[in-house]
Amino acid sequence: MMPNALTTPLRQSQMAGNSAHQDPTNPSEEGRQQALEQKLQASMALEGTLQLPCLPALAPRYEHLILGLFNLFGQNPSSEERQQLRQRLTETLTEGFEESPRRYLSLSYQLVNPQEGVAGGLGLTLSLTSPPEAQGSFQLANQSRFGSYPDGKAMMLAASLGEAEEVSVLDIGAGIGRNSLPLAKRGHPVDAVVTNAEAGERLQEMARSRHLSVTLLGGDFLDAPQVTGDYHLAIAPEILPHLRSPQAMTHFFRQSRRLLAPRGRLLLGAFLTHPDYSPQESVRELAQACGCSFLTPSELTAILGEVGLRLESQESVVAYESTHLPAAAWPPSQSFLNWATGQELFPGLMAPPVSFYWLCCAPEPIPANPDET
Repeated sequence: MMPNALTTPLRQSQMAGNSAHQDPTNPSEEGRQQALEQKLQASMALEGTLQLPCLPALAPRYEHLILGLFNLFGQNPSSEERQQLRQRLTETLTEGFEESPRRYLSLSYQLVNPQEGVAGGLGLTLSLTSPPEAQGSFQLANQSRFGSYPDGKAMMLAASLGEAEEVSVLDIGAGIGRNSLPLAKRGHPVDAVVTNAEAGERLQEMARSRHLSVTLLGGDFLDAPQVTGDYHLAIAPEILPHLRSPQAMTHFFRQSRRLLAPRGRLLLGAFLTHPDYSPQESVRELAQACGCSFLTPSELTAILGEVGLRLESQESVVAYESTHLPAAAWPPSQSFLNWATGQELFPGLMAPPVSFYWLCCAPEPIPANPDET
């Protein structure tokens, strides 16, 4: 692996200019200016830090930014040094992004030889760090944007499927039970998949205090190959925005489909792009960092066909919940509207090309696996 510290010394030819042709006992004005410039370069002190989101698709843009910064201070890295920077930059960005889409690349630059000022070259150190405190959208990415009130769509859909006692519900990513508890209070048999142990304890405590029955399931419940279900309704309002690829979303759709009754329903919250928008890879990476991973309509269609689901309805979450939640519960949180409308990803746009939808899906016969035929 290449070292983290990358040094780009100023070439001597830049400093010397035409001084070799000057008579040191009788310098020209140009010679005097070159001497003063050399003194100024040697007198400069410089150090700083630049922090950038770990988005591998932006490596060429970051390289251009770094070289521009170095050029600003009179540095002219060699082609070998540029190649070294490009390779190390790509490696570090990829490493950070694989760890978390919210990792940051920290670039610290300093004088190689303080006695020589910037004439001695600049050193660059690359490391990984957490988001700066000022980056609120990244800090909020792992937090629920839905507040504490149950989703109007989930409650309505559960009520439409029959008598509560006969409509079993699986709440995937239940948190502290903002949907599970109201559904159980209505009389639905409720199982809740909880990935956070502390949230699970709080959910159980609240269920006991309210004399409600909610069965807790571990976060790996969906991945157990032997698990099947017969749920009339499975809900997952907050899962898809945090999955990191269409492949991961396909896996989630497939596992959820496996747990549905033949006439069951799957309700998902999902970011979808507008049909005429073709997102670049850098946009997908930034969406992951903001907790709003998305699918294109064609990707959604392909996934549903692959796993055996039919899209029954697609509704804007903002449009639906704003008209079905009590006024006191809307918006669910301070950051919800910015997030759900896509303006967190595309700030300043009145109509961002990505927004949040309710997807209601029903099972269809699962296509045969070509490998098994």
